Amino acid sequence: MIIVTGATGFVGRYLIDHLVKAGEKVVAAGRTRKYDEFFRNLGVPFVPLDVTQPESFNALPTGPVKAFIHLAAAIPAAVKDIKSDIFLKVNTLGTFYALEHCRRNNIKKFLYTTTLYECMEHTQLPINEAMGRKYALTGDHASYVISKITAAEYIEHCSQEYGMQGVILRLTGLLGFGRQEGFWADGVFHKSAFEVFYQQAKTGRPLEIWGAHKARRDSLYVKDAVRAIHMAITSDCACGLYVIGSGVGRTNEEEVLTFARVFGTAKKPVPVVYRPEKPEKPKSYYFDVSKAEQDFGWEPVYDYARTLTDYDAEVQSGRFKT
Repeated sequence: MIIVTGATGFVGRYLIDHLVKAGEKVVAAGRTRKYDEFFRNLGVPFVPLDVTQPESFNALPTGPVKAFIHLAAAIPAAVKDIKSDIFLKVNTLGTFYALEHCRRNNIKKFLYTTTLYECMEHTQLPINEAMGRKYALTGDHASYVISKITAAEYIEHCSQEYGMQGVILRLTGLLGFGRQEGFWADGVFHKSAFEVFYQQAKTGRPLEIWGAHKARRDSLYVKDAVRAIHMAITSDCACGLYVIGSGVGRTNEEEVLTFARVFGTAKKPVPVVYRPEKPEKPKSYYFDVSKAEQDFGWEPVYDYARTLTDYDAEVQSGRFKT
């Protein structure tokens, strides 16, 4: 049996779907009953769980548990007030309570996902695990990152103190239908560039390429991410930190031209307009994923064009609609 917390979230729903198709016995846990029909159609039992309440974990089955996958998290994109204590309560204390549940019930394999913002201040590329953390202590992600790092330290503590097989996957930005279509910043909601480009490309409206388009940034399709999670928990070798991304950095120009190619036709091409006077985000980042490939055989299979094609298919199916 595999227990998944945060099962009602974006990654959680894709992971549950993937695990069931792979023949795994799964228990989903989360705070909302909004997706009861989704889990019922997959034949997956759902357990209401508030990770900030330690007694809430008592409702989970205790064995035999093959792995405990802890996805429950509060993220800045979904939080209007970044000065609240929600990050400490959900991300740090919630992980501590999950680890205590595993320790008490002799659950030895624990997988946790964390954020690319732990290493966003590195200038040497590609970023790998040995380079350590380098993150900003200011801005709207600082409290979030600190809460995730503290949780990761508790996992390392339990690995050394109690012999748990703790696996931490530092995920790059994920793409996929069903995620939140934007983010909160300074109390204002902004639509994500990916969803804007998708809507424009599907309707044949012009796509703009801003600035000098030199920055190279990483992103990964969610189905590649859940494959990494599954492969890590089924491996006896996976342990400690792994960076999980596309393995390549793509420029804004490369992404826009791929949108135009995938959704345009000879009769109805998608117009592309260069806007060098517009400011682009200057920071580059992308991961070296060779450690994950070496330790448990994972590498991404979705390039950007295949990501867009499959994303469009999932939009049409509506299976992962929020």
